[in-house]
Amino acid sequence: MEWKRKYRKIIKYTCLVLLCCIALWAIALLYNNISLRDNKAFSVSLDKSISEAVVWISKRESAILNNPNIALLKMLDECDKLHSTAEFSEIIKKFMLKEAHPRCWKALIDPNRPVDKTELNETIKQEYIDNKWTLYAISPNKADITAEQLGLFDYHRWQGRQLTHQLWSLIHLRDRTGEKASLDKLIEHLCKRITKELCFNVAVVDIYIQKIAFVLGAGHPRKIRRRWIERVIENQHNDGGWNDRWFCFGSNWRSSLGLYKHKPTDAHATIQAVWLLYQVKYRYPEYFGVKQEDQKK
Repeated sequence: MEWKRKYRKIIKYTCLVLLCCIALWAIALLYNNISLRDNKAFSVSLDKSISEAVVWISKRESAILNNPNIALLKMLDECDKLHSTAEFSEIIKKFMLKEAHPRCWKALIDPNRPVDKTELNETIKQEYIDNKWTLYAISPNKADITAEQLGLFDYHRWQGRQLTHQLWSLIHLRDRTGEKASLDKLIEHLCKRITKELCFNVAVVDIYIQKIAFVLGAGHPRKIRRRWIERVIENQHNDGGWNDRWFCFGSNWRSSLGLYKHKPTDAHATIQAVWLLYQVKYRYPEYFGVKQEDQKK
């Protein structure tokens, strides 16, 4: 019965491997969701992280302006509104004075800026779905397409980064139209979907940062665990920035392929992280144990 003994050994070792995997996964989930820091330690790390990140952005002002991403610039503008930051206001000022096409994108930063209907609709036609949503939100009354046609009001259809971008666009649509009552239910539903995912997202990559930042931007700090914010701070690099890498993992399978390749910090992850941290410190300090005296300058 030699084969039976071998069979039992195989089953035994398979079970041990499975138990180890389950134990490691449980530890990872606890590590991702349970905070062990006190308020003082968290506040100190938050201040340090923000300070280093502002320096990172300041040093890369030219690069940010030479290859402008309107969503990131909007986040910097939001940061400056939450807490006046000369480095950010200077970047926004220079961008708004700079000639850019299509011009309608600048209305995302300045809601009072006139939007040309023809340009808006031509731009909507040319853009991919995520940007169509944001362009629609900028001036829904001038768009020739409806939110329903774009799938912007779908509760369950969109996944991954399109889900967070859907939330981003709905935030702006709510702000522009004032239709708070009709959009709040959908926005809260999307926030619930995103935060359920965050409970199981162990890799602190670009999309991890984005999910937290957007839920805060939507006005739902109670759905965000402080541990998730701590992990973003812990994943900040020595140069003060962030990137789309956590060990060998990225936001998608493509960015995860470069297992041993160094990935430098970038503006996309860093500016999202800064907007996240500014909201924690200056918009929702009481929700995350940031003492009032820690906010004073």
